[in-house]
Amino acid sequence: MARGRTSHGGGGGALLACNRAIERQDDYKKNIKTLHIRTKQLAEALRSDGRIAEVLNAESEDGVADNFLSSTHNRLKAIAEGNAKRMYEIEYFVDSVKEVRTEVENENQGDAEEGNNNDAPDYERSIHDIMDRIRHERESDPSHVAPEDHDLSRELREALGEKVPKKKSRPSRGGDDDEDDLEIVHNRTDDITSLKCPVTGLLFENPVRNKVCSHTYDKAGLAQLLNNRKYNCPIPGCSNKSLSLSQVEEDEEMILKVKRYKVRVEAEKRKRELEDDDDMEGEGGGFTVLE
Repeated sequence: MARGRTSHGGGGGALLACNRAIERQDDYKKNIKTLHIRTKQLAEALRSDGRIAEVLNAESEDGVADNFLSSTHNRLKAIAEGNAKRMYEIEYFVDSVKEVRTEVENENQGDAEEGNNNDAPDYERSIHDIMDRIRHERESDPSHVAPEDHDLSRELREALGEKVPKKKSRPSRGGDDDEDDLEIVHNRTDDITSLKCPVTGLLFENPVRNKVCSHTYDKAGLAQLLNNRKYNCPIPGCSNKSLSLSQVEEDEEMILKVKRYKVRVEAEKRKRELEDDDDMEGEGGGFTVLE
């Protein structure tokens, strides 16, 4: 929030600015999520057992490809850790704004009762100080997850094909926490089953991701459930029993996966057609001339 608007615009202007900042939390995170999706795609393409690594190893001198891939993997992991830090900073900022909003509301009420019309305090300075306190408190907490162990970093390492250790158990947050006990090695191929809506059974067209349990459905499938007054997540074993439209957001990663799958299917189709044409030509496939 700009200093001039918050310091001299009065409590009403400060309250409006606080509400806007809090409401835009998802917007702040969206750009980071988009960058993370792109980084994961690059990681999947550059994994050590992938096609690009195979070509590099075949075409380069001993050790050159390995050094390049190792350096690139480290850079990608650094990007993921940076994204995790930015996610934390957004949370610190939003929570500090919430505290300042409470202060503003209390000050407005007190001024109204006493008839005061003083200049508003420096709320920007307050937000900065509160952010410092929140950051220190949370990052000093033994339960705080370090950026390198954040979900974004773990997902990136999975995309690289690394074996990711089990996550430490934590209290349930309303999602499918049984998944925390799994040790995952990322599958580099897009399984067709994972690209279909669990409700409609069709390839995703408008995939949405549940922010509570992290499961994905097609928007049409979710609407079908809600219209039938079914509020349990359709994924077996999921403990989310309060499905609602407010829980979901557009699943950009699934959109890209489906698009990539369709491109691959079309490429394979064209390849088969070209092979069929070659076979026909090899069999003399043209015309028989009768004399």
